[in-house]
Amino acid sequence: MVYDDCIFDSITYSSTRKKKKYNWHKTKMGVGMNEKKPLLVHLDGKLYDIADFAQKHPGGAKVLHKLAGEEIGEFMRGERRIMGVKHEHSEAAYGMLERYSVDKFQKLDPLIDGKQGMLFKVGSLRSEYWHWIHQPYDGTLRLFDSDFLESLTRTSWWVVPSVWVPVVLLFSLFSISTFSQTTDLYNSVLLWSFWFVVGILTWTLTEYSLHRWVFHWKPSPESENQILLHFLLHGLHHKTPMDGDRLVFPPVPAIPIVLFFYIIYSNTFTWPVFCAFGAGKLFGYVGYDMIHYYLHHGAPRPLSNMHYRKVYHHNHHFKNFDVGFGISTSLWDYIFHTVGMGPL
Repeated sequence: MVYDDCIFDSITYSSTRKKKKYNWHKTKMGVGMNEKKPLLVHLDGKLYDIADFAQKHPGGAKVLHKLAGEEIGEFMRGERRIMGVKHEHSEAAYGMLERYSVDKFQKLDPLIDGKQGMLFKVGSLRSEYWHWIHQPYDGTLRLFDSDFLESLTRTSWWVVPSVWVPVVLLFSLFSISTFSQTTDLYNSVLLWSFWFVVGILTWTLTEYSLHRWVFHWKPSPESENQILLHFLLHGLHHKTPMDGDRLVFPPVPAIPIVLFFYIIYSNTFTWPVFCAFGAGKLFGYVGYDMIHYYLHHGAPRPLSNMHYRKVYHHNHHFKNFDVGFGISTSLWDYIFHTVGMGPL
C-alpha cells in the first residue's frame, strides 16, 4: 500500500467572545470531513484513517474497504491473501502510512488533549463533528471542569444489575402471585413466562430502534445544541468506545425513563401482565447493557457465538457504522436489512 501526501496541515482552535470554533485545515482536499466516512484499519495496535487515499490505492479501493476495521499487518507483510492476491509492501509504504495515524491527529486536538471539560465545546466542531466522532480515541475524555460532575458521568458495569435485577425479581413475584389468585401455580408460572419473554422481545426491538433511528440520527452541522445532544446520546461512545466507565447507562437518569414506561404499560395491561411484561423488558435491557460491556471488554473463545458478536459489533464501530445495530441479537438487522459483518 502506498499512501498519498494528502494530510492535515494544521488543527487550529480560535476563540471569540461570542463563539468558539474549530478549524481543521487540509491540503489538496476541497471537501469537509463530514462528506466522507472514515476508513479505519489497524496495524500493530495503532489506528489509521486512510479514507483520503482509498481511490488512489494501486490495488483498488475495494481492497481497502474490504479490510476496513481489520488488523492489516499480515496483509502488509504479504503473509495473507486478500481478494486472491498477496503483496509484500515496502518500507516507504509503512512510512507513508504513518501520515494517516489517528493518534497523530488526536495529539493536536484540543478537545482530546485539553485538561478542561470539553462537553460544551463539542458543538463548535460543526460540520467536522460527524467525522470526528467516528475516528475513535483509545482513551477517555474529560466532560466537565468539576470533579464532582465528572464523577457522575461514570458508572461501573456491576451497578446496572445490582440496581435493576432486584426490581425484575420483585415484579416477577408480583405477577406470579397475582396470577395465582385466579389459577394454579403451574399455570401462573406459564403465564408469567409468556409475558416475560414478550417483554424481552419487545426490548430487542426497542434496542434496535433506539440504536438505529435515535442514536445514529445525524444532527444538523449548523446546530450546536443538536450536536451536543447527539454527543451525549451516542457520539461520546463512538469517539471513546473502550472507555469502560461510560458504557452502561447510569441508573439515576434511567429512573425517570423507567417511570415513564411504568405509567404507559400499567395503564395498558392488567396488573399481573404488566408486571411480567415490564420485568421481561427490564431484564432485556440489563442483558443488553451487560452484553454490550462484554463485547467491548471481554475475551470470548474464538469461533463461539459471543466471539462472532464481538467482531460484529467491532465492525459496527470500525468498519461501517450504518449497519450492525443489534447488540443482544441480530434478529432485527435481518428483518430491516442492516446486517453487518462478522469475522472474515
